[in-house]
Amino acid sequence: MKNNIFLLLICLIFALLTACSGDQKKKVVPNNQPSLPNPSSNNGGILLPKSFGATVFHEGIGKSARHLVVRDNGDVYVKLQKLKDSMGIVVLRDTDNDGVSDKTEMFGNYIGTGIDVHNDYLYAASTQEVFRYKLKPSQLIPDSSTRELIISGFPEQTDHWSKPFTFDAENNIYVTVGSPSNACQEIARSPGSKGIDPCPQRKLQAGIWRFDAQKPGQVHGKDGYRYASGIRNAVGLDWNFKVNKLFAMQHGRDQLNQLWPEYYTDADNEQLPAEEFLEIDQDDDFGWPYCYYDQFQDKKLLSPEYGGDAKAIGRCAEIKDPILTFGGHMAPNDLLFYTGDLFPEKYKNGAFIAFHGSWNRAPLPQAGFFVVFVPFKNGKPIGNWEVFADDFAGIDKVMNPADAKQRPMGLAQGPDGALYVSSSTTGKIWKVMYYGENSTQTKNLVTVEQPQAQNVNTNNQPIEEHIQNDSNGKKIYTTYCLACHQADGKGVQGMNPSLVDTDWVGGEKNKLIGVILNGMKGKKVDGEEYRNIMAPHDFLNDQDIADVLTYIRSNFGNDFGAVTPEEVKAQRK
Repeated sequence: MKNNIFLLLICLIFALLTACSGDQKKKVVPNNQPSLPNPSSNNGGILLPKSFGATVFHEGIGKSARHLVVRDNGDVYVKLQKLKDSMGIVVLRDTDNDGVSDKTEMFGNYIGTGIDVHNDYLYAASTQEVFRYKLKPSQLIPDSSTRELIISGFPEQTDHWSKPFTFDAENNIYVTVGSPSNACQEIARSPGSKGIDPCPQRKLQAGIWRFDAQKPGQVHGKDGYRYASGIRNAVGLDWNFKVNKLFAMQHGRDQLNQLWPEYYTDADNEQLPAEEFLEIDQDDDFGWPYCYYDQFQDKKLLSPEYGGDAKAIGRCAEIKDPILTFGGHMAPNDLLFYTGDLFPEKYKNGAFIAFHGSWNRAPLPQAGFFVVFVPFKNGKPIGNWEVFADDFAGIDKVMNPADAKQRPMGLAQGPDGALYVSSSTTGKIWKVMYYGENSTQTKNLVTVEQPQAQNVNTNNQPIEEHIQNDSNGKKIYTTYCLACHQADGKGVQGMNPSLVDTDWVGGEKNKLIGVILNGMKGKKVDGEEYRNIMAPHDFLNDQDIADVLTYIRSNFGNDFGAVTPEEVKAQRK
């Protein structure tokens, strides 16, 4: 008996010592917070505020990662823009609670962006449908037999095809249907082309639609309700349960300087129009394509396609304004209202926004590539927005988004209050946590002020320093091609094709000339599909087309030979 008691005491002492020492992968933090995994080295390559840290939850599921959601058991579901091993949804599980996933599965044979969990169902969107799956406890992949088609019939389109969505407390689902064009021009993305008036794209696109989240078999255009209109593309949207309202981040239109150089300079286009933070009530109209927001004049202005001149207001006088604005072309791709208890009180019910990073600021440096925080009080932004997570790009100056090492894409909140961030560049996923005021996490980020108006709208003379003393071919390239194909010719992933050592540039000249004359839409280039429309440039004369194609074929590492005006003339006929 004594021996048994002695052994029991030894076991109790050992158990107490083990409990006190804790799991070597965990870190006990102050302020009554849960035990957290130690952050990865250098927070996985990103900068965070003091006392915050991050683990690399997954090193990378591929460059097609889009939005993500975290289930109440901690499983992470990620939607893909391209199929991986014929599947479009990746599921990640952290089985040992060290902040790093160690189990990966895939399912769903379709691509898309939107994904979320609602009432024990996983909802996921393709480019034209919304599905849902019944989730069972501890089940990593839902049974395919439970898949239901909730909404179908969304228009097929190349521009702004993603279908992100969110839910309210009344079992409604709100789905973004982006505009199929930049500005509803008669000839898409063509210099000086007027806008179609009224714009027919507003009927079934360029807005947010409300559907019944629990009703299978709904069809867009027949079922559902157009909750808000005049929104060019809201990739980031979230329902704020604190005030019971819908909020969204709008992508502003592109190419003001390229399409309307008589009104806008390169410097204007760098910041205009604003990326808009929208508070959305039923039947709101935010003005696209007729209006855009100029944050320096602090008003909605009439778009040049509809008679605007960078100053006129016209029909935009009664259009609802955003609640907050950001610099142009930074691509706000996700929005999340934080409701957890892990972060300090100032973050409660505030908004995190993932800025994917610009491509349309060329020839000037690109911007974005960070996650920002907007403090809220009573459902309204207060004070300055601030950078929360930065250095995703990994370089000081980004001239082409292809040079950025990472681009923030999706945001999600875990059941423990951690913030998950996905990157579209590699599919890397971070789990961001707060370690308390006494932690050793010391990286600091400064509050970012709103951009100032200097050098914007001060004069309407194009910036020419970068093209002086250059060939006619480069001047034509800078004026008409650079914004999409970039200064280094590398284009923009998934949007505008590269010109660097590609078959379509170095191949048959007549085909390349035909692209300039006729434009291009929805084509694969060297096996890669690009979504942006290239307008016909047949308004250029034969010499200009020959010069710009010769420039392209003899630069960016190319050595494919000249194109002559006679070859252009023959092809034009």
